[in-house]
Amino acid sequence: MFNDLAPTLIVLFLAACVLWLIWSALRRLFRSPKRAQDPSLTPDPEPIVGRQEPTVQPVSAPAQAIPDAADVLALKAAIDNLARQVAALEKRLASAQTSLQAVQVPPAGKAAERLSELFEAPPVVPDRRV
Repeated sequence: MFNDLAPTLIVLFLAACVLWLIWSALRRLFRSPKRAQDPSLTPDPEPIVGRQEPTVQPVSAPAQAIPDAADVLALKAAIDNLARQVAALEKRLASAQTSLQAVQVPPAGKAAERLSELFEAPPVVPDRRV
């Protein structure tokens, strides 16, 4: 059923695409110039005749920019807290690393026994039936 409708659906889709392209071209053609222009792309009303150097105004520091003792103590406490968290995380990672190494590294004797067991087993070969 879908195979019978596929060419018709493709033609209808292509026709809709062409109609949409024509419609958008006509809208763009008859659009008013004020709405067509993006305000960020409009040129400056005053043309620059020569090169102008920007003026630099000295910026004075506001009164809040200088930290007081409470801010310094709060910052010190936050840094100490962060250092404690990092130390605890390093400790946990170090203990997890040693436990991982203990689990992953089998003793040398067991590895040799396991390899000898694997090589002693007969290979599995599928039957060749016709």
